[in-house]
Amino acid sequence: MANIITLNKLLKENNYITSRKQLSENNFSGQQIKKYLKDNVLVLLDKGIYGSASHLGDTFYTTQLRLQKGIISLNSALYLYGLSDCLPDKIDFTFPRGYKNPKLRKEIVAHQQLPNLYKLGIVTIKTPQGNEVRVYSLDRTMAEILRPQYHVDPEIINSAFKQYLNGANKNIAKLMYFAKIFKTTKKVMNYVEVLL
Repeated sequence: MANIITLNKLLKENNYITSRKQLSENNFSGQQIKKYLKDNVLVLLDKGIYGSASHLGDTFYTTQLRLQKGIISLNSALYLYGLSDCLPDKIDFTFPRGYKNPKLRKEIVAHQQLPNLYKLGIVTIKTPQGNEVRVYSLDRTMAEILRPQYHVDPEIINSAFKQYLNGANKNIAKLMYFAKIFKTTKKVMNYVEVLL
């Protein structure tokens, strides 16, 4: 049976968030978990997701733990890349087309994508709390936010493109590659011509 020292080590290694699965793999019983919740050592962040009572929760990380097929996208990706200072009310997640999950809740905006496009440009970055999450690459995000079906605020798009095109991480070749895939080449070119 595991003890509080093992729990603290596990929490520290995972930026103070853990899952029921991780606890079980480390020999914590259901009774122990209930006791830690009752004693306010752990807090329930979401179904099967626990955090240290003495550390802040990370919504991006906990939601992705719960919705493992979801990739953070669009407005939420812009926020994580520092191209938008507007913390989204709801996290944008993209799933493969046809994906159904009863856990999809009101706090996220679910998008679906063809399976071959869903897998393109997935990278891992850190949230402001230091947890690693899967998100679409910066270049894919910039091309994809211009698609009319996503209704991204034009002011957010303009600000993001100004920062992207003036930043050291821009990659015009990759941006144009994704623009061609998502049929936003003309719109991307307008931004590039005006801002570069």
